[in-house]
Amino acid sequence: MTTNTRRNVRAFVLAGLSLLFAVATGVQWLGMPLRLVHLLTIMGLSMFTGVLWMQAVSSTRAERPGKSDASAA
Repeated sequence: MTTNTRRNVRAFVLAGLSLLFAVATGVQWLGMPLRLVHLLTIMGLSMFTGVLWMQAVSSTRAERPGKSDASAA
């Protein structure tokens, strides 16, 4: 169980780092003319962050004994 918990922590840390990278990229581009490549990059980084976050959340929920996703809905 310790290994799974560590893996979940790593997944959340990776999602947080991805979020910081997306925000830093957006801040770096402030004041510059908006180009399509900038917009696509920010959207791609944001989607990547969302996928990492949802994978971390779903793996954490899957490890909880006695809890089902149907009862949360």
